[in-house]
Amino acid sequence: MELQLIQGKFTLQETVALLREMVDVKIKFHERKIATAASEEDMKFREKRIKDLQAEWQQFQTQLQQNERSISLKAAVNVIF
Repeated sequence: MELQLIQGKFTLQETVALLREMVDVKIKFHERKIATAASEEDMKFREKRIKDLQAEWQQFQTQLQQNERSISLKAAVNVIF
């Protein structure tokens, strides 16, 4: 089963805004999980994932800023039962 989230062409500003919000949602998800984490191992995993997402976003944003054309985005979630 596939959930199509994004498909189309976007300006640089739209791309940055859309992707920033998606990254923020994922970070907030992990932050909420940390608040209720049952184990130290789970907390450390989620803290590392947040740091990784932040670092990846910084690198990605730098690359995006070098592009002056419209950007095609396609994002889907595949659910496998």
